[in-house]
Amino acid sequence: MRLFSRKMTVSVRTMRADDIEEVRSVGQSAWSDLYSKEFRQNFQVPKRSRKNIEFYMDKEPEGCIVAEVDGRVVGDIFCHVWGKVGWFGPVEVMPNFQNSGIGKQLISVALSYLQSKGCEIIGLETMPETLKNVVLYSNLGFAPDRVTYLMEKPLTGRDRNVSDLHTTGKVLNYGELGAEKALSSVRLLSELSLHGLDYSNEVYYSMKHGTGETLFLLRDESVVGFSLVYTYSTSDGSTNASIRLLVASPSAGSGDINNLMSASEGVALEEDRDRMNIRFYTGNYRTFDILRKRGYALKGTNIRMLHRGNIPANNEVVEIDSWAG
Repeated sequence: MRLFSRKMTVSVRTMRADDIEEVRSVGQSAWSDLYSKEFRQNFQVPKRSRKNIEFYMDKEPEGCIVAEVDGRVVGDIFCHVWGKVGWFGPVEVMPNFQNSGIGKQLISVALSYLQSKGCEIIGLETMPETLKNVVLYSNLGFAPDRVTYLMEKPLTGRDRNVSDLHTTGKVLNYGELGAEKALSSVRLLSELSLHGLDYSNEVYYSMKHGTGETLFLLRDESVVGFSLVYTYSTSDGSTNASIRLLVASPSAGSGDINNLMSASEGVALEEDRDRMNIRFYTGNYRTFDILRKRGYALKGTNIRMLHRGNIPANNEVVEIDSWAG
């Protein structure tokens, strides 16, 4: 697939292993330029880790895409498929190749890929402060859907293995529960949140690549919740962890969910992570209340935009799901 202009010819193709170092450099340049222009912060953003890119490429090998000019990678985009829900991010273009249509071309290819995977809900998440990006996505047919919170908490020894006495639930990890039951439980819990949503692929490849741990909340031997904790460095030098996904059914009490959160924070501490990051839909008031009481502070907001489909509000299920690539 090619885009022609008077000055250059752009080729868009599937990402290869030998592109990884160039992709890391593209991301560093693009994000450093963004922070300089939009936020007046002149510093060099760390490169995305090689492990992060390898993980994405294995999870969606045809959904990781690059744009190149004269054999040089100048842009990239990563697609993510969660059953009938698909999203993409990040989208990165070298500063001196921006405003030339490359970003639009990458997004067009990503949309085609997600549609080919049967995604009925397709979107992205971006920073509302970057008006240029919001306008770009709006012009491409994306509509604002909801605001998401970014909350953060410093981790200390007090967060390790803290349990709530007012609960009968217990927490097992992926290996203790067994892969088959673990993935089946993730599928069932995903459906509680949204019909057609399926987080099991994310969990499977996370465990395959050792990006962290998946924990399961049991009550009366039934799985009523899970969390996927990322403890690997998504960028060079990072010491943060994140709860990528968490779903707890309406039958899980607040004490049970606190046990799952405590266990998740304990996993991060065991890997010497010093902060926990969490992103989730602002309309889920129960999730916000639990996090606030656990000492999480609001650090920022993102805006989730949809190209197709809609996501109904569901305040009965406690859910954390990050669309941040």
